[in-house]
Amino acid sequence: MDRQLDCAPFGYFTLDDAGMIFEVNQTLLSLLGYQLHEVQGKHINLILPNASRSFYQLYFFPMIRLQNKVEEMFFSFKSKDGQEISVLLNALRHERDGKVFNDCACLRMKNRIEYEEVILAAKKETETRNLLKVKQIAELERLQIELESKQKKLLAVNETLLEMANTDGLTGLRNRHYLQDCLSSYFTPHTEQSLTLSFLLIDIDFFKKVNDTYGHLTGDSILQKLGNLLREESRNEDVAARYGGEEFAVVLPATGKVEALEIAERIRCRVENADWNTYGVTVSIGVATKMPGDTENSLQSRADWALYNSKDNGRNRITFGL
Repeated sequence: MDRQLDCAPFGYFTLDDAGMIFEVNQTLLSLLGYQLHEVQGKHINLILPNASRSFYQLYFFPMIRLQNKVEEMFFSFKSKDGQEISVLLNALRHERDGKVFNDCACLRMKNRIEYEEVILAAKKETETRNLLKVKQIAELERLQIELESKQKKLLAVNETLLEMANTDGLTGLRNRHYLQDCLSSYFTPHTEQSLTLSFLLIDIDFFKKVNDTYGHLTGDSILQKLGNLLREESRNEDVAARYGGEEFAVVLPATGKVEALEIAERIRCRVENADWNTYGVTVSIGVATKMPGDTENSLQSRADWALYNSKDNGRNRITFGL
């Protein structure tokens, strides 16, 4: 940690998904009265009062997993001498060196009337439970089981929402947003420059005419059929997506020019000869392969240029973008 962050006028700490404290600056250590070795590598529960432990599990952790950030959350820490210190917490979720970290910054709260009411209510509830120790243990065990169940359901819902956010609703393929993120991952500073990569842009020929002649329901059915065909032709490492309208795209990792053209030709022939294709539907395809100095945009531009050349030269054909 650099000296400026270590002495910043706000508390800073980093957690992994298990709740272990990875880094903490001197500002926060001084506020809590701990030395670095007493906190680093320990679970965050060390510096949380009971009410905040539940708050961390029920709200903070699920929220940062879902949204990748937490903004202006009222929180309470416990100092080494047992005092509760109220803070305003912000957090961002990052991946560094293949590991996920939750970076948190906090400012001590002085005007906190509303939050103190919550803390006082939690304290009162804790004092009541302490008088009924046996009942408290049983209740906490029940709440722990219920919390774990809700966390599992919440994670399942989050996974479902993420899948929906990355999927085209009509075809079931990945959507353009997901495709762009995938394509960008092959052009990062950490990506090997020699990695072979090809990109296909596929457009249904005269699709407007199909919609005008047979209706939009038929057009939607053709889009779905083509989506299924692309899914069948895709390998596990490939990403097939709806690019927009009647355009589709396929990212082909570890695939050179010759193999990419073979895949494109197989797709073109399968569409033309599909048993569901009673409408004379054909596709035009543009193919581009990553070259030294290429960017995400230049690769797509060459595939787009190749696609329009396929259309200009009669459609139902494949063109390679130089």
